[in-house]
Amino acid sequence: MAKQAGRLIVVSARAPFTGGGENVSRAPGGLVSALLPLMQRARGTWIAAGNDQDATSTSDADFQVIPVSIPSEVRRPWYAGASTGALWPLAHGFVERCRFRRNEARAYLDVNKRVAEVVFATAPLRGTVWVHDYQLALVPALVRARRPDLTIGFFWHVPWPGPEVFRTLPWSKELVEGLLGADLVGLHVPRYATAFAGALQELAIPYEGDGDGLLVANDGRLSRVVACPIGIDVGAWSALGRDANVQANASALRANLGGSRLLLAVDRIDYSKGIVERLEAFERMLEQSSEAREHATLVQIAVPSREMVPAYRALRESVEAAVGRILGRFGSPTRRPVHFFARSYAAEELAAFYLAADVALVTPMRDGMNLVAFEYVATRPGPHGRLVLSTMTGAADVLRGAWLVNPYDEDALQATLSAATLSAETSTDSARMAELKRVVSEVSLDRWTSNFMSQLEQANGLMSHNVVRREVRPRARRAVGSSLTEPITTWMNDLESVEPRRRGV
Repeated sequence: MAKQAGRLIVVSARAPFTGGGENVSRAPGGLVSALLPLMQRARGTWIAAGNDQDATSTSDADFQVIPVSIPSEVRRPWYAGASTGALWPLAHGFVERCRFRRNEARAYLDVNKRVAEVVFATAPLRGTVWVHDYQLALVPALVRARRPDLTIGFFWHVPWPGPEVFRTLPWSKELVEGLLGADLVGLHVPRYATAFAGALQELAIPYEGDGDGLLVANDGRLSRVVACPIGIDVGAWSALGRDANVQANASALRANLGGSRLLLAVDRIDYSKGIVERLEAFERMLEQSSEAREHATLVQIAVPSREMVPAYRALRESVEAAVGRILGRFGSPTRRPVHFFARSYAAEELAAFYLAADVALVTPMRDGMNLVAFEYVATRPGPHGRLVLSTMTGAADVLRGAWLVNPYDEDALQATLSAATLSAETSTDSARMAELKRVVSEVSLDRWTSNFMSQLEQANGLMSHNVVRREVRPRARRAVGSSLTEPITTWMNDLESVEPRRRGV
């Protein structure tokens, strides 16, 4: 019998389940972990820009999953093009890696429209829609235009870039207008909200507030922008850390991997994660310290990612080359200073690595939040362990007890790795870990979902058009390109009317 849909609609670029038949499994990633309990309670509907590997349901799911059919000729320029080739590097500050192409922007618009059309047809009257992440930033405005009865939330899971970076996006105004179709826009930390305010000022969109919260006037209505840090399922990770089998596996890992000081890094293979830079810092530590050469062992788990993109395949080759160089210089028949595992692990397997590691290295060049830092802290049952954390993560704004380091400062990165690896533990370390555990417990998945949904309910229908004009004062206008002065609907028509450029022979 078909399940009765509730009033909550979740929208994302990935479905919560993969596979089919008896091989259906939960998709990896923090977003699915965060939203599954909420969806099961709400008995809602999950709409996803699905692919052939996405499953529509599982036997124990208490909600519906609707995949949106995306033709391959549209999916690739949307996902590998506009999303991965433009918005991802833009959000992470890698402007030199951004690729802005009109045909990819057209595909981005196409997919967002397809997803929005499914929302139109699916959402109940006065229902709630929660859209997720940069791949679907136009969906709120597209849905709002057709379904003003809906309460719409959006969460941007990656960093929000500063205005000097954001202005390089040819369709920056349209992206922001797309987001402002939502009643509530969520970002991880206040400095991202401050950066969002910079984009609003750049585009002459009226607003009030600061990093603690913005009130934005657009198209005769108000939207709120708030900082709402995501967390993890603390209870689940803590339970894994206390599990006897996990503890036994952790002891076996320490015995098999070698070295009396074990360092651990867990990342997707992505240039934003700083894997090569971390390996080079570890290599310099081995060069300069005989103690490190004798005792320090680095385990780098690197989950393959976006392997259809040539730049990501090249990055994996660079990582493997750095690992090979370290082994060639410092390895021996009886000593392996670095272990490289290019695969994903189940939660219980990761928990064993977290328990085994003396030091966790979370040093991306830029990251929206980074939940590995939270998982490491939550899994460890006692006061021991050190977390080296990049200041370029959203997590650094929350986990102040970590060993914070700027990953762009090569000397500081190496020095911090050395100190965290080789210095003796003190009572300060125990106090740091206690503080980290307190914060991780407070910034939980349940709190994130309940906080956002509560604020979304409050944000819906804040004020009338006339009140907006009185309450929100426009900021000084900056000169912007002519392509940014048109409303989103005009931009859509413009994109759709332009023929794709012909390839040269």
